Amino acid sequence: SDGNTVITVTTSKLQGYKIYEKSDSFVVTVGNPKNIYKNIVVLDAGHGGYDAGASSRGTKEKDLNLKIIYTLMKDYYSSNAPDTKVYWTRTTDTFVTLANRAAFASKVGADIFISLHMNSATSSSANGTEVYYSTNNNSKSFSGITSKTIATLLKNNLVANLGTTNRGVKTAGYYVTKRNTVPAVLIELGFISGSSDYSKLTNLTFQKKSAKVIYDTINQIFTNYPTGRK
Repeated sequence: SDGNTVITVTTSKLQGYKIYEKSDSFVVTVGNPKNIYKNIVVLDAGHGGYDAGASSRGTKEKDLNLKIIYTLMKDYYSSNAPDTKVYWTRTTDTFVTLANRAAFASKVGADIFISLHMNSATSSSANGTEVYYSTNNNSKSFSGITSKTIATLLKNNLVANLGTTNRGVKTAGYYVTKRNTVPAVLIELGFISGSSDYSKLTNLTFQKKSAKVIYDTINQIFTNYPTGRK
């Protein structure tokens, strides 16, 4: 195709793969994701499709979520042989049910699940970052990690690097955190309705920095709490 050779491999179910270059050839390994990847993460852009989420001044939450956690993060995970593999619950403006989002972690053999949202309040004085986990899904996983541990690391790193107001780590029964099969958290990055947060959340530099902090925190999690896979 246009001077390039395209090889397509079709599998009967979702599989992980890595591509290795070896002098004048290449090797492709295929198998269940946990047999291929050292670390597996599901990143979830909240809302989508007809579910716009919160909105303010013409800006929709669903678009901010997707831009930060997919568009601005995907290049970090573009390697052909990554240590950390990321699967996204959505990569376009489509609606995905809460049940399918939560179940996706089990389908791909994920180690952790991170959902990104923007907050909203009736008063514009509400601003800041908070990260949620469910007490119903907080048992110890690999290397003793818990949902609360992940929530705390993300909250601390986001607040320290973005300069947002610290609204703490909180518990709630959100479906994607409560009904998940792996440690799961939900980030409320800021208030789309906020007097100071709105200008931050819609600023490209802030968005890029947010994506980088989430990426760096994922690396920190797997460095401090190894899965035990090679």
